Amino acid sequence: MTDLAMRGPLGQKQPSVKKARRKAIRRLSAKRAAYLASPERQEGLAHMGRVAQLRCLVCGAWPVEVHHEDTPKSDFRVLPLCPPHHRREFGEGAYHYSPRAFYAAHGDSKTLLAKVEDALAGELNPT
Repeated sequence: MTDLAMRGPLGQKQPSVKKARRKAIRRLSAKRAAYLASPERQEGLAHMGRVAQLRCLVCGAWPVEVHHEDTPKSDFRVLPLCPPHHRREFGEGAYHYSPRAFYAAHGDSKTLLAKVEDALAGELNPT
């Protein structure tokens, strides 16, 4: 704030011109970077792409979001779920609203993953 003579208020310090240089933050560890460039990661991405082409396991809607199952996360243990059955903001019936209620209503993790494998096998080898 200045007065009509373009003078600043009295008693306040002027901002310093020098600024401390920030240290660069390393975004990826060497181990993580090696994994991201590995063939295993590329196979995982391809698998998730095939799962993303399936319909929702619960209601059959499409498009779907790919949900990672279990810990540690694996790109090969994923479920195709539509947004209302995946995201918390859609309320009851959504996985992230209550995983326990979701599994009680639709089966346990192993059953759902088996359905995904069956759907992929049927898609890749039509009979």
